[in-house]
Amino acid sequence: TNQIVDAWVFIDDEMIGIFELPAKVPVLTSGNHKLTVGPGILVSTNLTIRENYPFYNAHVDQNFSLIAGESVDLIPQTSYRDEGSTYEYIVVDDFETAFTQIDSFSGSAAAILKTEADGYVYDGTGSGLVTISKNDSLVALRTPAYQFPASSKPVYMEMDYFSDYSVTIGVFVKNIGIQNEVIDYLTIKPTTDEDGEEAWKKAYVELTSITSAAANPESFYVFFNVRIESPALRKDGHFALDNIKFMYQR
Repeated sequence: TNQIVDAWVFIDDEMIGIFELPAKVPVLTSGNHKLTVGPGILVSTNLTIRENYPFYNAHVDQNFSLIAGESVDLIPQTSYRDEGSTYEYIVVDDFETAFTQIDSFSGSAAAILKTEADGYVYDGTGSGLVTISKNDSLVALRTPAYQFPASSKPVYMEMDYFSDYSVTIGVFVKNIGIQNEVIDYLTIKPTTDEDGEEAWKKAYVELTSITSAAANPESFYVFFNVRIESPALRKDGHFALDNIKFMYQR
């Protein structure tokens, strides 16, 4: 799945601009030129922070014809960069098997379970669903622990989700020889639309600022804390996840 919102446009490797899709791109040159269109995403669901996503291939045409005064329709093509010596992709959970990798903390009032129910499956045959009661006071989930490069190279978590609640996404850093770190990183808002329908969204959660700043890390895991309101405001609802994966550059 993807949520590409911008086109990063370059002519002969010189940047023309960043254009929100769908876009009409003005180019003040003509003739045959190298055209590069990079797929842009919202960083950590923040509308004001946009990035030319490093794990997607750009659309490149080495001999693109530009004619003064004419428009050319273009549907750029992209895909994930190939894994190898540079890129590593870890599928944490796509909920296509009976066993889930996402676990709940002890004390959590609800767990995530695979569902195949109509209306709750986003992609494939299953998604992960947390059913929350208005009587629940704590709902907290986590990924397994992984090792990431302790450098400034990009690290992201991708996920599809819907939620009737705000959810805090954080990172636990297990350090060697020094105190561990618990970082509340960002809070995603409920995705329920005006009609009360639970709408799925895609998030590209940038973790580079955490992994690069870790003092002496052994491993990292991401946690999800569902923001439960005060008892008078609590309600029954759901939080769902799918296609969770970590992406990093070596």
